[in-house]
Amino acid sequence: MPVYGFLTLVTLLASLACTGIVSAQVKGQTLTGEWTSDCLPIGKNGRHGVVTRVRITGREIVATSQVYAKSSCQMPTVQVNYRGALSDVAVKERYIDFTHTVQTITFTPNIDDVVRHYNNAADGAGCGLKDWNTNIAASVAGRSCTPFSFASAGVMLYERAWLDDDDLRFGNFPFLWSAVTEADRPSKPADLILHRTGN
Repeated sequence: MPVYGFLTLVTLLASLACTGIVSAQVKGQTLTGEWTSDCLPIGKNGRHGVVTRVRITGREIVATSQVYAKSSCQMPTVQVNYRGALSDVAVKERYIDFTHTVQTITFTPNIDDVVRHYNNAADGAGCGLKDWNTNIAASVAGRSCTPFSFASAGVMLYERAWLDDDDLRFGNFPFLWSAVTEADRPSKPADLILHRTGN
């Protein structure tokens, strides 16, 4: 049974990508709007696929990472959703610093095979939960879901974003959920690239 877990949000969740940059601008561009990754291979030998979308409106970030059974991003298997609140946005010359407070992080299994795997997982894929149901979201905030340990609801995280024309990258999100002090703020962008797909 392949691991359908949050090998993704690679992303997310979104993804998972949360930029709290409400009307902040770098090089005259705003981060407010919608950002989407390409279909990216994940999992063992890249056999699965994932697409991450981030929507930034006002002081809210909503990110979704959809995991697929195939590397061509067909046959959805698990969806990861993140919702956060932005604060302390500071526009620098080459990047934007901000904090975001976790409101919700959820997994939604899309197929019965994933539900069975999660409910019987001994490898951490089920986040320690045993009552998964198809197309029903479950909170994973504050839980360890191989290979990620998610922050709990209410935790404020320190983040940095880099904008290059219409490409956006974050430093920690959605891979690292433990940056709870200024000293933890990332100093370089992660590999995940999000492209502007809406205003």
